[in-house]
Amino acid sequence: MNLPVTNPIVKNVFLEQIVPEKLFLDLAEKKFTGYLYLVVDGKNGFEESILILSKGSIIGAIYIIEFFEIEMYGKSAINFSINSYGHNLGQFDIFELTEDQIKLILLFNDKIKFNYPINNKKGNFFEKINYDQNLIDSLLKEKMQNNLTQKDILDEHGLDELLK
Repeated sequence: MNLPVTNPIVKNVFLEQIVPEKLFLDLAEKKFTGYLYLVVDGKNGFEESILILSKGSIIGAIYIIEFFEIEMYGKSAINFSINSYGHNLGQFDIFELTEDQIKLILLFNDKIKFNYPINNKKGNFFEKINYDQNLIDSLLKEKMQNNLTQKDILDEHGLDELLK
């Protein structure tokens, strides 16, 4: 998915430099419209999280672990995306967009839509910002059981002689 990158508010900020709860409260308070793009160096490879916001509320989510060919959208992606902000080895960007740009993104990417309010009520949003490796492991369990060895991958492509 191609998202506009013309108006960066924050570029290449390390997660360890911020308090995620404060970041999300500030975005909600300022009625921010745009998206957050986060890459986390997880135990099983890079995890990408994209949260789309409109007027300070999350209205879309994408979660990707490219190595395992996992792409999740909307409701199925939201908990994983928020979970990523609890990791300390990540880097993120924030891009401001117009309401019209957000509408176009959602129009052509209906599967990412999911309304998720940012609030500081106990038991809600902020309890999910606590990186839980078990959440990721449960997602990858099936993929990891079927994970091929390096030799299997080379055999599959007829390149097994490279290991000799």
